[in-house]
Amino acid sequence: MTRKRLSTLAVTTTLAAVGVGVIGTGAANAATNSGIAHSQDGTTPATSPHTAMIASASSGTTADDYLKATVDLTGTQFDLTKVPAGNMPTATITWKDGGTPQTVAIGMDGKPVTPLQHFTYDKVGSYNITLTLDDGVAADATSTTKKIDIVAPTPVAKAPVLAATVTPKTVTAGGAVTVSLTGSSVDMSTDATKAVTTISWGDKTADTVLTGDPAKLTAADIAKLTHTYATAATYHLTVDLVDSNKVKATQVAYDVVVSAKGAVVVNRAAGSDRYATGLIISQHAWADNSKAATDTAHRQQAKAVVLATGNAFPDALAGVPLAKKAQGPLLLTDGMATTTNPDVLKEIQRILPTKDTTIFVLGGEKAISAGIKAELEAKGYTVVRLAGADRFGTALAIAQDPRAMNNPTHVILARGDEGTNHNGFADALAAGPYAANVFGGGNSAVVLSNNTMLDPATKAYVQSKLHVGDQNVAAIGGQAVTAVNSIPGADGLFVGAKGATRYETAAMVASRFTKPGTVGVATGLKFADALTGGAYMASVGGPLLLTDPSALSDFTSAELSMLKANVQEADIFGGTAAVSDDAGNAVAKLLNVATIGKF
Repeated sequence: MTRKRLSTLAVTTTLAAVGVGVIGTGAANAATNSGIAHSQDGTTPATSPHTAMIASASSGTTADDYLKATVDLTGTQFDLTKVPAGNMPTATITWKDGGTPQTVAIGMDGKPVTPLQHFTYDKVGSYNITLTLDDGVAADATSTTKKIDIVAPTPVAKAPVLAATVTPKTVTAGGAVTVSLTGSSVDMSTDATKAVTTISWGDKTADTVLTGDPAKLTAADIAKLTHTYATAATYHLTVDLVDSNKVKATQVAYDVVVSAKGAVVVNRAAGSDRYATGLIISQHAWADNSKAATDTAHRQQAKAVVLATGNAFPDALAGVPLAKKAQGPLLLTDGMATTTNPDVLKEIQRILPTKDTTIFVLGGEKAISAGIKAELEAKGYTVVRLAGADRFGTALAIAQDPRAMNNPTHVILARGDEGTNHNGFADALAAGPYAANVFGGGNSAVVLSNNTMLDPATKAYVQSKLHVGDQNVAAIGGQAVTAVNSIPGADGLFVGAKGATRYETAAMVASRFTKPGTVGVATGLKFADALTGGAYMASVGGPLLLTDPSALSDFTSAELSMLKANVQEADIFGGTAAVSDDAGNAVAKLLNVATIGKF
């Protein structure tokens, strides 16, 4: 049997060298003819002038590649002197019985151009791999078969991950600290229900022991994450996580400084404008670059900065819990300028090293210009822009981006539209510290409603968090409660805080903090001071109360009275135009403080 002859063998082998293989009717018949010389051990029998060889057949060994097979055809060789002039030598592989042949390109030397051939199976099993050589002469056709076993690897569990934080790290005797386990996890190939998290508070009280997946804490578990220190001292707090295979995560440890109760203080953070107020707050909280270990005021080392425009509120509303999680201040700058406010840039450089740190800019280029981002990058910083098509998309980006909130289990919805007087932000301001420290054990995200409505993406995201038996969603404010209730089946699956006014709603949120040692007060009618102040309150584990600028609101006064037994410090954010002397003095009077100090 022969094929249509070409003019020369040179033409034939040139075509083959570029991978052209033709399996005509004659060749197919030759491959299945009982006269084909065939071997079952991967080598060719001696009756053919050509050598078909499968030197080896193997598959991957990991979960990612165990279905991927490789054969080595080293040793396979056409004897071109025995190929009739004009015939085209062809080689094919079938990877399983009845499979479609795969052509193997043959070079001008009669060998496979690529000895290694690859194939991906769709499931585990035993397969026969057959290599067939054909030069157009039935008597010369030869094949060989090698068996391969595709076996799924035994899962190798990854070590558990422990991502524990404690807030605050300094407290007065009788005050409370809270541990957050957000970001902790155990490998799903282990029995997550048998994982054990142990918190040793360092004060000779009983350890807190939680059994189960640290990423799926119950309300009862979350309640156990708050601890009160009775006596002034420095306590070494440790957190350990062990999975069901007895594999331990790297221990996390903190020194908690507990000071004796002194005189209660009321301080005011007031700069010449919103930008300056934000800088005062940052300077109070964050140590000079790389000097936190020797900072006498126990200020922390910043690991990030969250930068938002001071011109409008929408993109910054979801930034408070991000500032807490990323460990840095929320600063404001004129986002329409081409460069960062010089004093703000100076503060960033004071607190933030360029190595292993991040500056998050919130919103698109209309919020924070491309020039500002480029300037910060030129200074050596890693800059991450978190932005959506609008304010609602930006909040979702902050919630979902792995570099930001990383899609936490718990989410808070608050109103984010302009409102009647461009002040639809109040509930979200109160929600920030609550998301950062209390709801879901802390590090929850904030997303926004358009008054009582949800855009499709936000609705889908909130809906994905609603689960029977869990309350992973909180709605802060009447509009947000209505928005969540618009999702079919949401009733009873979320936590709501709905006051008659923004001040009552903020007071309701504050009441959910456990023995806070520090409380904040800001105007409920302007956003800027409450944003930077709210990020500070998130960092120290306290609530943010809102007030009418002219006089301390009744609900705010009542909540301060409820909290005062443990409060050692009240911080007023903004000057007297934001929170009047009358309102500030009312705070001081409630706490039996004679004089308001400087923050």
